[in-house]
Amino acid sequence: MPRALLGNDLVINEDSCNLSCTYCLTGQSNMKAGHELKLIFQPPTRDTYTPESPLGQRVHNVADRLREHFKLPLLKLTGGEIFLVRGMIDLLETEAPKYEVLVVQTNGVLVTPEHLERLRALGNVVLQVSLDSHLASGNSYRVAKDTLHYRIVDNIAAIINSGIPVEIYQVLNDRSVSELTEFAGWLQQFENPPTVFPFPVRGPESGEFKVRPDQIRHVEELVERYDEFASVLPPRAYFDRLLRFFREGRRNFRCHLPRLVVSTFSDGVVTPCPNIWFSDMGSALADDYRSTLDKVGETGMYKALLAPTPRLAACHGCFTPWDTLSMYFENEITLDELCKAPTYAPPVIRQLIADMKHEYEVSGG
Repeated sequence: MPRALLGNDLVINEDSCNLSCTYCLTGQSNMKAGHELKLIFQPPTRDTYTPESPLGQRVHNVADRLREHFKLPLLKLTGGEIFLVRGMIDLLETEAPKYEVLVVQTNGVLVTPEHLERLRALGNVVLQVSLDSHLASGNSYRVAKDTLHYRIVDNIAAIINSGIPVEIYQVLNDRSVSELTEFAGWLQQFENPPTVFPFPVRGPESGEFKVRPDQIRHVEELVERYDEFASVLPPRAYFDRLLRFFREGRRNFRCHLPRLVVSTFSDGVVTPCPNIWFSDMGSALADDYRSTLDKVGETGMYKALLAPTPRLAACHGCFTPWDTLSMYFENEITLDELCKAPTYAPPVIRQLIADMKHEYEVSGG
């Protein structure tokens, strides 16, 4: 019987986005030909979802095959920008009832009041919204024009005010890091404030964007004022890891994400890690897809990804909000602290994570 997994990170049309973030990780991936050609930086293409459309058939087949094989309680949908797909809200309404939690990652640009009303009605959606700062200067690697930036911020404010659980994904770079405390203060003003997860800019071309040693003090200031901003921050220990990453200049702590979550694409590709796209294990759309799914957790790549200390160069530069899962497995945070995040809050998911950690500990790690 296949082992249980926590979730499937399903990437839809990753080369199609309506922003051209200078540090875009998709534009630095080399797993597919489209990535190597940096198609992410070309004008976006619009796709259409219906249950009968080519995209609809592919996405439902990928999601259903993974869910049935691993009994997944969590599905995360990301891109590209998934709301570029016409009919995307219909896809979300179809998938949400199949899971305990449906996580939707978006830049927020195309999210409408109708979208929010329909998503709120589903009752199990978490929105992960990408925003580096509420100020134009700190968000300028994502949005070059101030006028567009402030329209986006207004839209994201509406998302936060919608009543849907929201997590903010903030990339820390040499422009956004100096606005950390101001951004946290801005988020606190909302009646139901989101949690913001600051994490370092990543990828082989991140050198020109990364936080400089003299800028680490901005993270230290936020930590010193943690109690002031605690309502919008992840557990305090999260910042212990973050500061260690910056001070040591690389990741030197263990990652458990690949033992918990698998990543797939809307073209069927299955890859071991949601954070790093460089290993194609096969297709979830092929006739022999079960043989591909049987590789999950079993290939040599997993041994490297799950090593006590990171072995791969790509892993050395990686730290993301997914790290709270690894922190729980390493006893750096409690289950209560982990599950304060709406993504992991449902009882079924909470129990599964606890069971998976217990199994890991019993096996000797």
